[in-house]
Amino acid sequence: MAELTPPRTVLITGATGGVGGALARRLSADGWIVYAAHRKPADAGPLRDAGLTPVLLDVTDEESVAAAADVVGPRLDGLVNSAGIMGQGPVELVPAEAWRRQFEINVIGQAAVIRAFLPALRAAGGRIVNLGAVSARVAPPFFGPIAASKAALAALTQALRMELRHQGVKVSLVEPGAMDTAIFGTADKAGADMGWAGSPQTQHRYAGALDAVQAAAARQPLGPVAPAVNAVVRALTARRPGTLYTTGRDGRALALLRFLPDGLRDRLMLRAMGVTAEVFRTSTAATVG
Repeated sequence: MAELTPPRTVLITGATGGVGGALARRLSADGWIVYAAHRKPADAGPLRDAGLTPVLLDVTDEESVAAAADVVGPRLDGLVNSAGIMGQGPVELVPAEAWRRQFEINVIGQAAVIRAFLPALRAAGGRIVNLGAVSARVAPPFFGPIAASKAALAALTQALRMELRHQGVKVSLVEPGAMDTAIFGTADKAGADMGWAGSPQTQHRYAGALDAVQAAAARQPLGPVAPAVNAVVRALTARRPGTLYTTGRDGRALALLRFLPDGLRDRLMLRAMGVTAEVFRTSTAATVG
């Protein structure tokens, strides 16, 4: 009698919603044992009801990360880093604490998770898939925090891929465009919730531009999560996984902009977002008045 092949195992951070949640359900349906990482204890029940194995994990807490690695055990076929936050706003107005939190979760936390689970991934000849953003390649105005953190994650992923090349662990990066997930719905509140830096006059200087950007964002259709989920599945299962997957119509279009001269690209992006010189002149005049 042939020996049965054990089901493959994967740990997904940010598994309570968005791409992580959809991916967890997809892989579970495909027969994987899915360790669904969650930060809030109350999320364990719904994850368990969905046929997943909940694992309490806060990427900013190394003790929590180490405990999660103990739960998963000595072998792991896949690690998907999907946890993240999306901060945005003018570089001049985003407070230092917001920058620190952005990088703590989107970069330092990802590195901590990778470090903790690498022994299990190495033992299984597993895969690592990091979920980035196309803004890492072409940063739109007022998206500096998320773009900077995802650019750092892209650099981390590239270095890690080469470091593990001869150790049997393959590494991929998936960079989606804008998607219909909760993170995109709440991103514009991040600055207001944290509190802008700068004087009231400085804040008012950006008021018109921020209104224009919000209006442009409201007009932009958000794509489904399915293309990003499919890309992660390919990265986990393909015999020769790609190093970079860019998904979504807007994601691919934005990625192509990086080949344009900087000046032309800047003009196109500012125009598309409604950020004109007149917007700033109006805000400045109101501030002076």
